[in-house]
Amino acid sequence: MRVRGQYEGIATDTVGLAIELSSPRDLDRIIADFDQCFTGLRDVGEMCSAQRSMILTAYQRGTLENLAANHSHILSDPVQNLHQRCVSQNSDQPVGHNFFVNATGFIDSGLPWAKQFNELVTERLNTTIYHIAGSNDLKAKNSLLAAMTRSPDQELMSSIAVYLAGRSLAGEEFLESHYGQILDRAKNQAIDMTRSIGASTGLRHEMIVRAVNQLQRTAFGSFDHLQGLVTTDNTGTLGDYQIGTLRVEVQFDGSVKAAKLRQGQEVHHILAHELQHAGSAQDLDRYRCGLQSNGQGLEVNEGMTEYLAQLSSGSPGIELLDNGNMRIKPGVPYTAPVYAMLALHEQFKSGRNSYFAILFNAYHGAVNDHDDLRQALDAFYRYDAEVAAQLS
Repeated sequence: MRVRGQYEGIATDTVGLAIELSSPRDLDRIIADFDQCFTGLRDVGEMCSAQRSMILTAYQRGTLENLAANHSHILSDPVQNLHQRCVSQNSDQPVGHNFFVNATGFIDSGLPWAKQFNELVTERLNTTIYHIAGSNDLKAKNSLLAAMTRSPDQELMSSIAVYLAGRSLAGEEFLESHYGQILDRAKNQAIDMTRSIGASTGLRHEMIVRAVNQLQRTAFGSFDHLQGLVTTDNTGTLGDYQIGTLRVEVQFDGSVKAAKLRQGQEVHHILAHELQHAGSAQDLDRYRCGLQSNGQGLEVNEGMTEYLAQLSSGSPGIELLDNGNMRIKPGVPYTAPVYAMLALHEQFKSGRNSYFAILFNAYHGAVNDHDDLRQALDAFYRYDAEVAAQLS
């Protein structure tokens, strides 16, 4: 079947996807790299945690010059990555606007690396970060940051690198301080659910252990929005997980000009969803994750992810009707694919077919036969298309 789900940017070829998901991958490497601090932090400088630690340690010890002399790329790489973000623009609002507006929040908080960066900018440009941030010319702010990061001298490069490392750690600690207890609770629920359903579907023990180990390690990623929500284009995204990092994010509520923290129950749902992504089978090359590969299978992957998130958190979005049927409550993300996954699970529990078991096991990296997986994918997409048509 070649089909395009309502959330997919490209059509999914279920034969090709089944073959891809059944090809072997080093699924344990993500855990090893995370433990050795080699996975990404989700920050604008694209640092790994080992790199951030080296920069901040050198800053605190006053040995930045030694680091620059012996390992200059550790300082220069995040600065050049920031420069590339400035010139590429991607889908974000102007990166320069975000960079300077957020900096005022760190300066106001009295963080030394932010104050030091502001002092250097004032000395070099004869203006303060506050003045730059207050400008309404977003294009000029982005151009300024692009110029600063294009070919900085040693002092400026070190200052920017330290600032990037400092705000990355501060942002991570910001999320942890507000949502850490919710994350821990959501982890325990996700682990219990994975073990329970895995036992019913025959998921191999080593695959359950791998998923549990990834869930236990999952942490918050860098988050630099201490001064308003100025990095997204208001797409409605509540949270995010970046493939291969074991790093989750909860975004602010409100608008760009009036950002605010999210409430506990909403945060719990966001984390329940993102944790399922984190616990699924995936590659460090950010190509495969769960049931999707390079954009194909996005519909079935999100359907499984949100359905499992519902189960792990007590199924708040699944309602049992008086006639014994079930429905997905309004407001649940990915309604059609979640309902399709619910239908397949109910059929599996009643012994009618094994499609859900095949998809659940494949989501966690265990595929016994790619033709069986193709049939399960086809069954999902048929249900998904029917439900989507009814909802529309």
